Amino acid sequence: MNAPTMKTELMDAIKYDEPFRAHAIYYAIQQGYVQIDDPYNGLPADMDYDAIKKMQHANILQMCTVKIFTIPFGQGMHAIYLANCENDARAKHFTLYRQHAQRIQNASRRMDVSLYCEETGTHEVIRETKRRAAEFPWYVGVVGW
Repeated sequence: MNAPTMKTELMDAIKYDEPFRAHAIYYAIQQGYVQIDDPYNGLPADMDYDAIKKMQHANILQMCTVKIFTIPFGQGMHAIYLANCENDARAKHFTLYRQHAQRIQNASRRMDVSLYCEETGTHEVIRETKRRAAEFPWYVGVVGW
């Protein structure tokens, strides 16, 4: 197996939704710290990490555009949606439940949470559910959070 290159590490960071890592590799390539085909041996410590954080905040690589939104049902139960924006999640909720969402919360920090799927009898990380989704908005299900 070939040793990973900067390019393969960048592609993996994008594939696995690791925005800081992806922007840091991109920055290193753009600023000439490394070349895209160089073997990956980590990133230089002397890079401007504040500039990288600004790139990430500006979302230069257009990552993580799909977010997790929750709409409470009461008694700790929430409908979970993967969508590009709140309005898309609200519309999907109305289509499924014929109820207007009174509150909606961005829960994207929970992308690595594992949920139990009754249909398959297995646990799946929400990030994997996102990869399987055919279109967005995507209804994930109802959970107790």
